[in-house]
Amino acid sequence: MLFYMRYQSKVPYYRMTEADCVSLLDKAVQGNLPEQDWDMFIGMMIRDNEQIENLRTKCYVIDDAFRKETKLIDGRQCVRFHSEGLKQLTCLLDEWQHKTHLIV
Repeated sequence: MLFYMRYQSKVPYYRMTEADCVSLLDKAVQGNLPEQDWDMFIGMMIRDNEQIENLRTKCYVIDDAFRKETKLIDGRQCVRFHSEGLKQLTCLLDEWQHKTHLIV
């Protein structure tokens, strides 16, 4: 039992809310999303929310097809996307902003 308690407390846990997704997409569209935040989001499966997992998968595809080099902004490397990637991210942002207004 003691082993389980010690192991459980050290397992990393990453949880996103709908509002977190809107903030992340907004920063991506604006061009000031830190690369580390983006890579963490697209690289970690979301098991507790199927809608957010579907968004993460779409963002992964956008990243794979349309990601440009990073740009240093305020001392942090931020992700940038080609125009088609920005267009797709903007559509996702609009969709998710609408979702969060319906949830509230």
